[in-house]
Amino acid sequence: MAETLNLEISDLKSIQIKDVIDIEMLQRFQDNFAESMNIASITVDINGVPVTKNSSYTNFCEKCIQSTAAGKSRCAASHKRGGEEAARTGRPYVYKCHAGLIDFAAPIMVDGCQIGTVLGGQILTEKPEVSKFIQIAKEIGLDEENLIESLKEIIVTTDKSIKAAAEVLFTITNAMSKIGYKELKLKRFTKDLETEVKNKNLLLDKSKEYNKTKTQFFSIISHELKTPLNIIFSSLQLMESIYIGSSSLSNDGKFLKYSKMMKQNCYRLIRLINNFIDMNKIELGFANLKLKNNNIVKVIEDITLSVVEYSKLKNVNIIFDTETEEIITAFDSGKLERIMLNLLSNALKFTPAKGAIYINIYDKIEYILISVKDTGIGIPENMLNKIFDPFTQVDSSLKRNAEGSGIGLSIVKSLVEMHNGKISVKSQVGIGSEFIIKLPVKPIKSEINEYNQAGNSLNDNVEKIKIEFSDIYFDY
Repeated sequence: MAETLNLEISDLKSIQIKDVIDIEMLQRFQDNFAESMNIASITVDINGVPVTKNSSYTNFCEKCIQSTAAGKSRCAASHKRGGEEAARTGRPYVYKCHAGLIDFAAPIMVDGCQIGTVLGGQILTEKPEVSKFIQIAKEIGLDEENLIESLKEIIVTTDKSIKAAAEVLFTITNAMSKIGYKELKLKRFTKDLETEVKNKNLLLDKSKEYNKTKTQFFSIISHELKTPLNIIFSSLQLMESIYIGSSSLSNDGKFLKYSKMMKQNCYRLIRLINNFIDMNKIELGFANLKLKNNNIVKVIEDITLSVVEYSKLKNVNIIFDTETEEIITAFDSGKLERIMLNLLSNALKFTPAKGAIYINIYDKIEYILISVKDTGIGIPENMLNKIFDPFTQVDSSLKRNAEGSGIGLSIVKSLVEMHNGKISVKSQVGIGSEFIIKLPVKPIKSEINEYNQAGNSLNDNVEKIKIEFSDIYFDY
């Protein structure tokens, strides 16, 4: 019993990656990381065998090197070696793989024991020597011309960029490993309590310990993920200012084009992190409302108008209409802003060009109905009862046309319910979707004659909109 209370797990080598980290969540992180960094990525066990699907793999590796048994065997050995070296040094390990490309490894560790590795790479830092790759093709029985042709697609970057990407991968992997292992120990601890102890005080202690772990999770996510991301984002802004102010640099627009892509993907990661933190805050009851009497019609109209420019970029028309110009009720304007931006972002994401989004407000005296309706692709009937569940995506394939983590709508539902409201959805595939929010009209009596007539200040807060709309790619 003492071993259980100390949360000791005797055989660490028996633990698999799926025991510590949810594979679906790991896959989503891996996909987002690979796309935002423009590199390939995969997660393997200690023997170099993949446990996730590959993300952004190059034709060089997927269709050439790994098309033969010899190539696959060498890749597994290379992955295993990279993970072991990273685990030995306790740092991200950058190395040249058996096929001549540069990879980097971040170990998944539990109590000092390696259980797997998250890998990134399939890049170069200098123009490849063709003769060396011809030799590799001969060794593993590949068509030399196909291999050399696919080699032309390999990205050539700098050592500094590779080290930065490796550090980001190592930091996030380390954070996920720590939290996942704590969660695993808590699960085992709970199981032991259920079978060996029926004392309610011990169950309460377990609950407190679980909540403590969740609180630590917020701290790790905020620091370990946001800090390096903010550094990358700030560095990118500095590089842009230097580029724009320098007359000696090339002005072909490529740098600004790719820096804009990098910034958008930084916003995507910020959005993912914010959603993940907020989801856990709501779950633990740490999220509170700041209720204040306000004209909810004016606030929703301001939020809608603030995204019109984005809709124009996608050639989608936004129409706002209301039965009344003023409904005074108590609500948290910041939380309402989050609700509306998420619904508008989803509507714009899934509505094709020349489509429309309709925002309508209906005054039902005791409650207000807010409708966000689009002429988009619609939601299958079998998904309608799941759409508000965390990590649910209508199209979860790796080839989906729209990005997202599947967290946003679950947060929207929680924020609506915190206002004692309800949210529902109606949809038909190929016709569009309509999200309907029902909120009670209940002004705060102490402020019955006072409310913020200045409206919403979203137009002055472009950053929030950029974050919420980061999953949508516009043609600027």
